[in-house]
Amino acid sequence: ELQGAQVRMLMVTAWMGIGEEQKAISTCRLLTHSRDNELRQRAKQLLSVLEAPSLPRPSNWSISLPRLDVTTISGDSISTSRIKAPKKKTPPLPATGTPKDFSIGFSILLFIVLTALTILLSGCVRITTEVSIPGPDRIKLGWEIESSTKQLLPWQGEFENAMKDIIPEVDILTSPEGRQKIKAPILNSKDANSLLQRTVSTAANTAGINIKKPQLNLHEENWFLGVQQDLTLEVDLSNLPKIPGLTLSILINQVPQNKTTESIPLSIHKNGSALLWQLQQGELNQLNLHEWRWNQLGVGTILIIILLIISLILQRIRLNLGFGFPELPP
Repeated sequence: ELQGAQVRMLMVTAWMGIGEEQKAISTCRLLTHSRDNELRQRAKQLLSVLEAPSLPRPSNWSISLPRLDVTTISGDSISTSRIKAPKKKTPPLPATGTPKDFSIGFSILLFIVLTALTILLSGCVRITTEVSIPGPDRIKLGWEIESSTKQLLPWQGEFENAMKDIIPEVDILTSPEGRQKIKAPILNSKDANSLLQRTVSTAANTAGINIKKPQLNLHEENWFLGVQQDLTLEVDLSNLPKIPGLTLSILINQVPQNKTTESIPLSIHKNGSALLWQLQQGELNQLNLHEWRWNQLGVGTILIIILLIISLILQRIRLNLGFGFPELPP
């Protein structure tokens, strides 16, 4: 019986191939009652396919071949004319004229727009230059950059990479909120001035602007008791255009009480133990700081000499009173 059912299944396949769908359907219905589970499932699947409604076949599923025009010329020689496919007519393109290169005016306008965008995006920051004088002919520089958008600007990333190239031992701390803290090592006044100039030039070139190099000079007169220091700082921003959102300032740390300050065009404000000087855009900014720093070694030497003189004076007074020199007990 199993072999007979398998033969019927083959007959169903054959009838499907020659288009006898009714015979195939009737045989599949008989096979759905077969005792063989696998054969019964196959019959049900074929039955669902055979009883499914037929769908119209789209025209683009078939390929129609053109008729060949065969013409007999003479005898057995037959020539076939070439079949030329009909050419599709393409609609004419609209007349646009001959393409021309961009004019010089358009290139200049594009350059101005890109430069303005660069300046505006780079200007939404607050840059504070920190200056400390820890000792004679010693200057420590630092920079604090904070973005007003609370996000790290592309200019800040480029400036950070440039600073690492200028001075590899620089210490840079960057936060996702757009704040950077840059600390340089302690240098002498000459090297500090060179570092300040290179840093300002790098920041200006990164932002796409051009300003003059600043000047930082530290003049000192070393006395035995202390050092007279005169700090002169000049930042020329006359070539800097007015950039909205840009704030430039200088913070001078560890300033003693006995100091004298002069600044133009804006005055210096005291910020705790430091001095805060805000720079004016489009102006020449100058700062003069005069201060006196005590020399601890010199002051200690003077105190020792004074104590020694007092000791000698007291000893002389003792001798004049008749007490004599101090003696050990017998």
